[in-house]
Amino acid sequence: MTSQYNERFRRFASRMERGIMIGIVVCALMLIIGEIVISYVPARMLLIETERLEGVSRLP
Repeated sequence: MTSQYNERFRRFASRMERGIMIGIVVCALMLIIGEIVISYVPARMLLIETERLEGVSRLP
């Protein structure tokens, strides 16, 4: 009984650990992609409202 419980818990913990690691990687990739997207002026104007409202252009 105890060894069966331990084996089931080990499998469950392994699945949970894998899910958490995938979640961390996905969040990191989304952060990197988001930073790349907002580095382009057209995308920044579309996504960030304060960029339009400040009234100061980044271009000389």
